[in-house]
Amino acid sequence: MSEAERAAQGWEHRFVADAARAAEAAALYEAMGFEVRADPLKPQDLREGCEACRLPMLLNFRKLYTRPRDWQANAKPATFQSRSDG
Repeated sequence: MSEAERAAQGWEHRFVADAARAAEAAALYEAMGFEVRADPLKPQDLREGCEACRLPMLLNFRKLYTRPRDWQANAKPATFQSRSDG
């Protein structure tokens, strides 16, 4: 799923962390009423041509996303209103 698709579904990227820190943060966000996703890093998440950047993938780093637990209930379709001049 692309970042744009995630944003359209209400997900907000928070940060990248190792698996242990991501689990701790996920528990805290859940306690505050958020839905949480902790997705593994993928090669496309890293800078091109940076071999040392592969280390976070090998160390099981995660990208943490959150959204309000009641996001669907609060989601409203975009509406456009036209104004008449006159």
